[in-house]
Amino acid sequence: MYTDNARISHRQLFRQIIAGLLGVYFLVVPVLPEITGRQGVFCLLTGGGIYGFLSIYFIRIRNFFQDPEKYLGRLWGKLYILFYTSWLWLMGVYLLLMTARITGKFLIEGSDSWIVILLSAFAAYLGSHQGLERRGRMAEVAFPVLLLILGGMVVLAALQVKPEYLEETGGLSFFGWIKGSWEILCVFLPFGFLPAALGSVKKPGDTGKVIWGAIGLITGLLILVLIILQGSFGLGGYEHEEYPAARLMSGIRLPGDFLERVDLFWVAAAVFGILFSLGSVFFYSHELLARVHLEKTALMAGAAVVLAAVACEKAGISTDFFIGITMELYGPLFFFLLILAGVGGRKRKFIKAGLLFFPLLLLSGCGISLEDRVFPLSMGVEYENGHYQVVYGIPQLSEVTGQSKEGGESGEEQALVYEGMTLQDAQERFDENQENYLDMGHIKALILGKKLLEDREAMGGLLGFLEENPAVAGNIYVFAAEDMEEVMSLEGQGTDSLGDYLTGILENTLEKKEKQAVVLQDLYGAWHREEEFPELSEVTVVNKKPGIRQHS
Repeated sequence: MYTDNARISHRQLFRQIIAGLLGVYFLVVPVLPEITGRQGVFCLLTGGGIYGFLSIYFIRIRNFFQDPEKYLGRLWGKLYILFYTSWLWLMGVYLLLMTARITGKFLIEGSDSWIVILLSAFAAYLGSHQGLERRGRMAEVAFPVLLLILGGMVVLAALQVKPEYLEETGGLSFFGWIKGSWEILCVFLPFGFLPAALGSVKKPGDTGKVIWGAIGLITGLLILVLIILQGSFGLGGYEHEEYPAARLMSGIRLPGDFLERVDLFWVAAAVFGILFSLGSVFFYSHELLARVHLEKTALMAGAAVVLAAVACEKAGISTDFFIGITMELYGPLFFFLLILAGVGGRKRKFIKAGLLFFPLLLLSGCGISLEDRVFPLSMGVEYENGHYQVVYGIPQLSEVTGQSKEGGESGEEQALVYEGMTLQDAQERFDENQENYLDMGHIKALILGKKLLEDREAMGGLLGFLEENPAVAGNIYVFAAEDMEEVMSLEGQGTDSLGDYLTGILENTLEKKEKQAVVLQDLYGAWHREEEFPELSEVTVVNKKPGIRQHS
């Protein structure tokens, strides 16, 4: 299966992840301080599980990384990407140092490190400029060979296991588990670049299983390596090694002893994986810079990475230095940037403040108080003459919290229509007329107009907008309406919140068969699979009160 139109298939995405990360992780993870024994297994399961669940979020924020300037503006979009890409450059230096030191220790003894660095950088940089399609095909070809050598030899290494060593359980503490899980989260940071890569994948909304599969395979093999290392050397017998997995492979003997140094094949495969990962560093560095119109600086950035690697090698800087920076600085920074991507375009001032005052935010935290938010409990959308029409059903805060006061105004119109060519434009119109932050995390009902439902392209725009917003839950009930504005005008007009009222009708008064209403997640599924949208229950207005009629 090959690519077309500069997009890679799900299989190619899976194989690129494995090809670029498996060899690196085999060398790095076993020497992390807290990743030993049963504690190491629990930490790997925790870290891998967290990234697996984050895959849903990564899919939702992918469009942000396709055009950051659209969401943040030119200056702040560039600043965001520079922060985001700086870890790639740091890892480029780290991978070059690792390549030089592994080559000198296992493959070409006495080789000049600076020559290895230059040749490795040159090969990886050329590979990174072969285009997205060729990199996808390269991963297709390399994957089975790498998996056979790297994974197959790990299985062969199990023959060295001594059962008595496996009886040692090792230490396990709550703080050790927390610290070890954080180590795994930081070492697994390359998965944090998936939102930037998913825009170049076919049907990106369906990549959740691919990401889970890649994380599951890597985590499972790393757990197997930890168990085999303990079974071969015992706890405390390998932690002092710089690359214990390479030492493990040196003890493998094939039947007949026709090859005495089969470990060299494993090391060579690991180095190839490192070079593939290095090529990804250069490739995505260029891609991200190009998305903020800084592609002319990519070559200079690559040269700086190489020069920094040579300088670090001459100075004898340990690779542990880069792991430490990742855990202490880039781990918090990266997760913070990913959170900002989720709110990008909806609160630009919040993004700018976060980028400027990140160190302060790490120490003191940040947030928007409840009194500075508005909480729509329903949302109506129609599409007419090329424009979206959006109504937010926002009850008075006193009514929502049950703190209504006597003498308060009643019957005040709450439903105002905001228009725009896109949903983002309509929301910006809302922001221009409101001093409070629009928090869409409490919406209970989504009312769609008939004209919108008849236009699949417009429906795709709506669903894409909602899916990118992590605050919008997938279990929101979805209804149709002949006149969306008439229905939404009932908000605050003598009824409870429209969202609460419709939810109450569904859950408390209708027969069991009628309660099988459509939720937003059902529309997402039909949209991504290019199926017909399910029939929606229709909201009608009778005696100035909403009612539900099955089906539209």
